[in-house]
Amino acid sequence: MITTIRGFISKIRNQISAWESPQYVWFRGEPDVETRLLPKLYRPKSDGSEHNENKLLQMFRMKAPSFAPGLTLPRENIDEWLFLAQHVGLPTRLLDWSENSLLTLYFALKEDKPVVWMLDPMALNKLHFKRQEIVPKGDEFPLTWIRIEGPGINLGHENIRSAWGKDDGKLDLPVAVHPTYIHPRMKAQRSVFTIHGRKKEPIDALVDATIIAKFEILPKSRQVMLNDLSRLGIQESVAFPDLDGLSRELATIY
Repeated sequence: MITTIRGFISKIRNQISAWESPQYVWFRGEPDVETRLLPKLYRPKSDGSEHNENKLLQMFRMKAPSFAPGLTLPRENIDEWLFLAQHVGLPTRLLDWSENSLLTLYFALKEDKPVVWMLDPMALNKLHFKRQEIVPKGDEFPLTWIRIEGPGINLGHENIRSAWGKDDGKLDLPVAVHPTYIHPRMKAQRSVFTIHGRKKEPIDALVDATIIAKFEILPKSRQVMLNDLSRLGIQESVAFPDLDGLSRELATIY
């Protein structure tokens, strides 16, 4: 188990080496070692029933502008609406990831049994390249707002379209995408997403250890590691660059 910041960085370095040095990796924190990488949309509600994805998204798009008067997203920008819905807590088929490993560790350390996952997003998307209709070929992160008319599939848009089209997409596996930063916190948290396809299983059950890895942190080391992160400049106002984040940070320090 990881007990120090140095140990965490060492784990990342060793895993990257084991993966033959991918150019780019993402991180996600979880509250417990048993928590699977499954979007909130596919987790049963407290009464055991399932979420209605289309109703959730359509009603969110209809009502959100009245709760955020400055919101000006065009109705047809379904990728931006999906990113916003996920960011503010609506159950969606998206999973949050970050390009910032230390910030992800900071979030994880707030939980009782912290875990950090690491993903090779390019390797994930390359799993789709064997399909002949993927256009353009070889582009690991195609633009999310472009829908191809005709037989081709835009890897970045297909699962987004499926979220609004009653799950009629053609891709089985999740896709890794770069979102449009439609909220200031997304920039601060270096937000990126995976978007599930037709298979409603956890990512860690859909791909193997050449694409995803799990790092467990010793629970009793949490506070020491949080203190070290604070000394390195990873604090609440960095993760949440607004008055709420500043207030929580000052309350902790003083």
